[in-house]
Amino acid sequence: MTFPSRTVRVGAIDVGTNSIRLLVAEVSLDGGATNLLTLARAGEPCRLGRGLERTGRIDPEIAARAADLVKDFVGRARALGAARLRIGATAALRGAANGAEIGATIAEKSGVPVHILSGDEEAQLVYEAVVIGLGSVARSSACIVFDLGGGSTEVVSGVGARAGRWASLSFGAVSLTERHLGNGPPTPAMIESLERHVRAELGAALIAMPESTPLLAGVGGTVTVLAALDRGLDAYEPSRIEGWTIGRDRLEVLVDRVLGSSEAERRTWAVMGRGRSDIVVAGVLVVRLMMERFRARALVCSTQGLRYGLARQAAKAVEDA
Repeated sequence: MTFPSRTVRVGAIDVGTNSIRLLVAEVSLDGGATNLLTLARAGEPCRLGRGLERTGRIDPEIAARAADLVKDFVGRARALGAARLRIGATAALRGAANGAEIGATIAEKSGVPVHILSGDEEAQLVYEAVVIGLGSVARSSACIVFDLGGGSTEVVSGVGARAGRWASLSFGAVSLTERHLGNGPPTPAMIESLERHVRAELGAALIAMPESTPLLAGVGGTVTVLAALDRGLDAYEPSRIEGWTIGRDRLEVLVDRVLGSSEAERRTWAVMGRGRSDIVVAGVLVVRLMMERFRARALVCSTQGLRYGLARQAAKAVEDA
């Protein structure tokens, strides 16, 4: 990608329910800050949402680890020359009784304000990031974008770059695992309970969205794992995952593979990121139900989620200053 002279280097940190992710990017200030070059990206599991379903609060020890991680990521971004940083927090801080307090602690330790995003704001940022990242395949098509997180799932319908309706659903891979699957191998009754819960929420929250879509795009750790398994990758390679398409029949094979494996087996898979082997079962079930809800023939996989939207926000803030 060739950039004009008006660029800015920014850092974006996504404080999620399961993981904390960093992006450092060079963003063009021309054309609405859509052109972006990835310079560095990183992610670490933190599981801010552990126990949140049961207690309604974030554990202080886990919060302290999150603050340390964010401080480290801020240092990395600044070392790479980031002129502006944007930190966005999602479902865990949004829903926890002590979420605002934890956000303030992270901000104090890192020296950067923490923005606790509303579900609507998160959904719009994700939609823009995914559509821009996928390029021509999405920019001229009606599409549905979903971001399956640890504590929430954002779903947005639109046409090309224009987002239409959106919904922030109150479930994610972590919360569904804690509520329905527990720590051991899931039983058929547990899986049925999870699917009944998700179908009910999809039916209620997405009633105004299209019944079908020519393009269903997903982003998040579960989608990344499915794409990497389908491609037979030995390591996480974003360039080989971005835009990868998994047909409906092939997705069923991959879901069955995950459901038929033990957590110990999944931990040995090269593409299974740390902190994901215990929640990926819930994740793949949600992906399958998304395919069912929107009668999609295939899933288009994206690696450019919330942190890419946050990076563009940071660049626009520089331009507006």
